Amino acid sequence: MIYVFAVCTFAFMNDNFINEYFGIGIQNGKTPENLGVLWRSAQNLGATFIFTIGNRYAKQACDTHDAVKAIPYFHYDTFEAFFENLPKGARLVGVELTDKAVDLETFEHPRRCVYLLGAEDHGLPKKAMEKCHHLVKFKSEKSLNVAVAGTIIMYDRNLPKPRS
Repeated sequence: MIYVFAVCTFAFMNDNFINEYFGIGIQNGKTPENLGVLWRSAQNLGATFIFTIGNRYAKQACDTHDAVKAIPYFHYDTFEAFFENLPKGARLVGVELTDKAVDLETFEHPRRCVYLLGAEDHGLPKKAMEKCHHLVKFKSEKSLNVAVAGTIIMYDRNLPKPRS
């Protein structure tokens, strides 16, 4: 009887290679207001967690839904610390205007991924882009506010598109 219970328990355990999830965050964000807007959008668009790398900010007035209390928030002092703690099986997707990036319109979002945005004025550091499993961009004549860019990525993820 104990053996049967153990088998049943194992059968109902969550497997993060089957379940879909995503997190989103900013490396060295320029202003705290951007982070608050991104947090609010992340909560509304289904993010599992949010994070910052480098600059750290407290609660923001523009996070009117108090997302930082509603979904897990992680902070990493360095990109290396962040990269070492990526969830098992997750793909790192960098959002950057670069020739190496795939157009968002044709991008198949990974089932389990972490979206990484850079500061508006400097973008993602080269080291971070080199570690990304995917780089994605979308059509825009000029760079956008980082919170707006992150919201567009999350909105696109929620469209009925194939997953990789």
